[in-house]
Amino acid sequence: MDESERTDESTAAPAAESGSYAAVGDRVTGILEAAEEAAEKIREEAKQHASELERQGRVEADRLKRELTEDERNLRTEAEEYARDMRLAVEAYATQHRRQAEEEARTIVAEAEKQSTGRREAAEQMVRQVEADVKDRQERLRAEVRMLEQRKRDAVERLREIAAVVQDVLPTRERPDSMVSDLKPERQAAPSDR
Repeated sequence: MDESERTDESTAAPAAESGSYAAVGDRVTGILEAAEEAAEKIREEAKQHASELERQGRVEADRLKRELTEDERNLRTEAEEYARDMRLAVEAYATQHRRQAEEEARTIVAEAEKQSTGRREAAEQMVRQVEADVKDRQERLRAEVRMLEQRKRDAVERLREIAAVVQDVLPTRERPDSMVSDLKPERQAAPSDR
């Protein structure tokens, strides 16, 4: 083998290695970008899901509140109508029966008001429970989003560490920047040799 063939082989070997290192860098960059995109998509989906759950909770709470308030109003109206009817009937009775009838009417009104108060309190308790459930769901979703963001940061950091290790094993390049900076998305890394 003559001298020129040796020179050609020695220059071809580093060029091939340089190309494979660039391919590794491109592959790692692609992985980082895919991880960031996936994390962003997951974050958006979680936010949308939390927003929808919150909206559904509010709608359901409003519906329950309206329904239970209407029930209370109907019961009160019925109780008032019943009490009024009873008073009219009592007036028709003889004087001796008047006190007894009035007492019965007061007892019925008191019981109806007691039932109405109990139902209103039950409705308010249900509304508070629904609101608490919505808040709990929101907190769980926020915690999940935080966990996913932390996983993303951990994955990005691990990939940067891998890039730094790969950079350490690579032969020194003429470019002053490192492989780690090559792995940063283009919008963050300043172009150096373009």
